[in-house]
Amino acid sequence: MARPKEFDQEAALDKALEVFWEKGYERTSIQDLVEHTGVHRGSLYDTFGDKHKLFLTCLDRFRMVAKEHVYDILEEEGEPKEVLQRFFTKLIDVSLSDEHQRRGCFVTNTAMGIGNSDPVIALRVEAHALDLETTFYHFLIRAQQKGALKSKYGTRELARFLVSTRHGLHVMAKTATDRKMLEDAAAVAMSILV
Repeated sequence: MARPKEFDQEAALDKALEVFWEKGYERTSIQDLVEHTGVHRGSLYDTFGDKHKLFLTCLDRFRMVAKEHVYDILEEEGEPKEVLQRFFTKLIDVSLSDEHQRRGCFVTNTAMGIGNSDPVIALRVEAHALDLETTFYHFLIRAQQKGALKSKYGTRELARFLVSTRHGLHVMAKTATDRKMLEDAAAVAMSILV
């Protein structure tokens, strides 16, 4: 009996994520995943489970990568307004980049698609939003301690506002023809800081 071909699971997961991100859950077939990852159907099932389980694993992977490469900006030292400016600039740069082909955010797209009808996926999307809210919350607490927060709203409410701004910018970037539209929206969000 032949041994199954071994493969780099992280690389395969990243490739599966790309397919799901480009096509969405519903329009992605197992054959699409096989072709894009280069992993045989049986090996995909043996390693990741069915398409639904693979998608959940991709959501978890995206959540981890987003924390490491985008949200970590909010933990950097510096004046809070400058830090938030760097965060929004990177978000806008990534959203409008040719590399990302204006795909939007994987989690935001999922929330607007299957996240509506699949409770298990909805929980993953909500967990991602709560991670981001917590990151913004801690950022705002530090800004408040530095006397840089100027709002009648509490830090939790403002964190939720920043989460919605972040999601909104990703959605706008899918069709925006003018970068200034996104920058203007980010500027309003940054007005909560001195």
